[in-house]
Amino acid sequence: MRRKLVAAAVGLALAAPAHALDLLHAYEAALANDPVFLAAVKENEAGQANRVIGRSALMPKIGGSYLQQAADSIVTGPAYNGGPNTTYSRAYPSDVVNFQVTQPLFNLEALARMRQGQAQGDFTQAKFLYQTQELLIRVLQAYSDLLYAQDNYSYLVSQRDAYKEQLKVNQRMFERGEGTITDTLETRASAALAEAQVIEAKDVIENTKRKLEALTGQQIPRAEEVKPLGKLFAAHALQPRAFEIWRDSALANNAELQAAQHNIEISRQEYEKQKAGHYPTVAAVASWNQSKSAYTSAIQQNANTTSGGVQINIPIFTGGEVTGRTSQARAGFEKAQAERDGTRERAITELRKQYDLVGSSVAKIEALNRAVDSATELTKAMRKSVQGGQRINLDVLLADRGLATARRDLARAKYDYMLAYLRLKQQAGTLTLEDLEKVAVNFQKDSVATAKKPE
Repeated sequence: MRRKLVAAAVGLALAAPAHALDLLHAYEAALANDPVFLAAVKENEAGQANRVIGRSALMPKIGGSYLQQAADSIVTGPAYNGGPNTTYSRAYPSDVVNFQVTQPLFNLEALARMRQGQAQGDFTQAKFLYQTQELLIRVLQAYSDLLYAQDNYSYLVSQRDAYKEQLKVNQRMFERGEGTITDTLETRASAALAEAQVIEAKDVIENTKRKLEALTGQQIPRAEEVKPLGKLFAAHALQPRAFEIWRDSALANNAELQAAQHNIEISRQEYEKQKAGHYPTVAAVASWNQSKSAYTSAIQQNANTTSGGVQINIPIFTGGEVTGRTSQARAGFEKAQAERDGTRERAITELRKQYDLVGSSVAKIEALNRAVDSATELTKAMRKSVQGGQRINLDVLLADRGLATARRDLARAKYDYMLAYLRLKQQAGTLTLEDLEKVAVNFQKDSVATAKKPE
């Protein structure tokens, strides 16, 4: 899967304009630069090595040794049978070469190690699949957070401008004796608070920009260069509609649930491995030995020895260690089962949450679209009324603030819909790059940003 994602991302990079960052190119950059994902890649590589390590327990072991040494022996004994004791020294070089091959024939621990290594590889692979899917979501989250920060800034600027204009109106009315000092002070306080919120919103834009930069490993000169939502937005009803189909898919394909199931097998084989300490092991052993002057009695003698046989090791008493480790492993196995059940419940709960959110977001987006249309018409009507002398600038600013609020809420609903869609697919275990591409269509090249540039 990762190979497919990277290949697609590289192809997108070749066609990308250099002056702006869109969603797919943010994902392509994150594939190459996100520290969390790069760590997951290496973790997966290390985990896959467990397959080879586990299989090695059943493979033959071949070893060799070579010994060269200088010996200086002092020998005391009769020179001949019944003769007097004599002492003499002998100095001589000694060479010994040995090769040995051992092949397990019956070893329950080695069999459990092999199966455990396979389960560890499967566990790491499932975990990596989840982390790969999570990267898709983290990119969209960071990308949409930056865009929403700009949307919120536009709203706060409109709010501040409305309060400033209202303060001017209150002051004029107070000077003419038609207003109160209380109204003026309240509006001045609201205007000051709105100004503080605008300043804070600038910091939020910078903070979210840096988060996206850290994720993608690319510098973003200006937040406005990140492509916003396009004029056309596609929010479709769920297919399939039935929640039961999504639930069945999650039970069969959810990466976290698969990892938890593989963890049960790892714990099961750990239990079998410890229990194997009660059983004998059988191995075929063959060796070849060549020695020269190996002993004092064999000085200047060469010996070539080839041997073969069967080695049987029978455990009799280990002081209770095997029993204790077996009980410990059984507890770990039962713990893994309980954790799997908890993971399944969390996955189904999260699946239902995202399923409901996707469904409600479609209706929410439709309602907010109508709100934006109404606010837009109201703003146009207010401007015409000002030209006719029926309204004042404050009324226009208030209408602009209402429009900015509707646009901000609509953008938030769209971001929430896209995130819920990807999370739903992730919980169902079917999230792929194609799903991100469907979401990325909403960020068109000809988009016109509604966010104001920070002052």
